[in-house]
Amino acid sequence: MEIVDSKQLLTLQRTQEAETAGWPKSVEAPERQYAARWVDTHTHHYDLPPEERQACWQRAVDAGVTRLIQGGVDRPSIEPIARFCAEHPGSVFATIGLHPTEVFDNYEGELDFIERELASPSVRYVGIGETGLDFYHDRRYEKEQDVAFRRQIAWARAYNLPLVLHIRSAFEEACKILKEEQDGRLRGVFHCFGGSVEQARRAIDLGFHLGIGGVLTFKNAHLAETVAEVDLQHIVLETDAPYLAPHPFRGQPNESGYIPLIGRKLAEIKGESVAHVAEVTTRNAETLFGL
Repeated sequence: MEIVDSKQLLTLQRTQEAETAGWPKSVEAPERQYAARWVDTHTHHYDLPPEERQACWQRAVDAGVTRLIQGGVDRPSIEPIARFCAEHPGSVFATIGLHPTEVFDNYEGELDFIERELASPSVRYVGIGETGLDFYHDRRYEKEQDVAFRRQIAWARAYNLPLVLHIRSAFEEACKILKEEQDGRLRGVFHCFGGSVEQARRAIDLGFHLGIGGVLTFKNAHLAETVAEVDLQHIVLETDAPYLAPHPFRGQPNESGYIPLIGRKLAEIKGESVAHVAEVTTRNAETLFGL
């Protein structure tokens, strides 16, 4: 019989975990050697079929990603998010809001429905959003997006919750609104942040964190230059799953179990240990969202 010492056995277990989770053999199962705890502050697994949803959650937990925040985008997302939260209490959390690309002629009725849910919640909400401005394709609903954004900012104040901001091709306009609305109580995260150092500083000066995801791992990503100049205390990690999977899974469906890959890249850029990055970004998420 071949004798395997404890160190070899641990390495074998990590490799098996990595393979089970779909990680490359060269990547030890999600930073187990650091005993790290991670938070995915933005994901959308709630629409997956039940078995696939459960499998994604289990792979995340196996990777040390023990808490996942599901980003609400509209009225139809409320029920599946609440169901996912009920399946994994204390691990899966919810935000609620109307995404700017879901703002159409009927937006006021949609906001009314969401506001009623906030008043008598079916689940504990830890944030308002996604909300914000998105002028990437056109500005047809620019006025309506502005009104919807400000209304959701008012909810954040009323319920003392952080804002989860979706800002695309509208950074200046969004900052103008936030500056006008900031009364010292607003806080939140610029979800999927990909801007310059100057934009990062402006977001932070407004009282917001930066949500950093898989784009950080992309080859020649300018985001790395920005992150290098930002203190870890202003950063939370996210996947935006099933979108924007990090390297080496770019182009494939993303999932929360890949958060350690983003954390590892962030640690490399900052010249810090992975354990330290996990500790700080997790603490940031816990404080911001009240986890």
